[in-house]
Amino acid sequence: MEKLELHDGGYLQYEWDTGGGGLPVVFLNGILMNLRSWNGQRPVLSEARPCLLHDFRGQLYSSKELPEAHRLEGHVSDTKALLDHLGIRRCHLVGTSYGGEVALLFAKAYPEQVQSLSVIASVSYSDGLLQRQVRLWDKLSRVDAGLLYDAVVSTSYSAAFLERHGNFLDMRRQDFEQLPAAFFTGFQKLCAAFLAFQLSDEALAQISAPALIIAAEHDILKPPHYSERMAEAMPHSEYVCLKGAGHAVVIEQPKTINPILRGFIEKNEP
Repeated sequence: MEKLELHDGGYLQYEWDTGGGGLPVVFLNGILMNLRSWNGQRPVLSEARPCLLHDFRGQLYSSKELPEAHRLEGHVSDTKALLDHLGIRRCHLVGTSYGGEVALLFAKAYPEQVQSLSVIASVSYSDGLLQRQVRLWDKLSRVDAGLLYDAVVSTSYSAAFLERHGNFLDMRRQDFEQLPAAFFTGFQKLCAAFLAFQLSDEALAQISAPALIIAAEHDILKPPHYSERMAEAMPHSEYVCLKGAGHAVVIEQPKTINPILRGFIEKNEP
């Protein structure tokens, strides 16, 4: 793992696999993910091309200091700084949930750097139900880390996945509770940034990169209707809904999603 020092004193922790000959794939994390959360995709996509993974500021491995009025656009600027640091002039962006929303903003701000855009289980706006859910997460993070973990798990996975892997997830709860206070302070700022995020249909229509919009059939946090709306608004998009999957589809169904991601990226390689 390497560190990029940012101009304002913050830093990003990242891993840069330089193998393969195609354009790099840049992974962008969900809100409670870290760069290890892509272990189901990284080995497959790194076979043919370089892969870049990093934690946003406020996430596990990167600095926890964030501006008081932090917005998702701050992650866009940080990601741009990381790409420029590594000399990445053009790439394939793959983001899930919070990371997918950052990817949308990046593709709109820097179209010249985005060869293709894969947006997984993400939104372009949030309705009252989703806003209440994220506010609940914020409140729980200030009170009880274990309860926050329970609330996130119950909305992030399908019932079938929880039945198969519930014991493993329960064991991870204790590790989550031991994370430092700064992690949860950072998480609260990420929640606030998400709550302020919105892209109009007109803004989505300005994204010029070919886009793959992936929804999960049993996503109760960010249901498929969000992805459907994005796909309708974006002129160069393809829409896929993965059957039986919950919100954390990259973890639940790597064997299903990986060939879809790889095929889309290969199809859009220059």
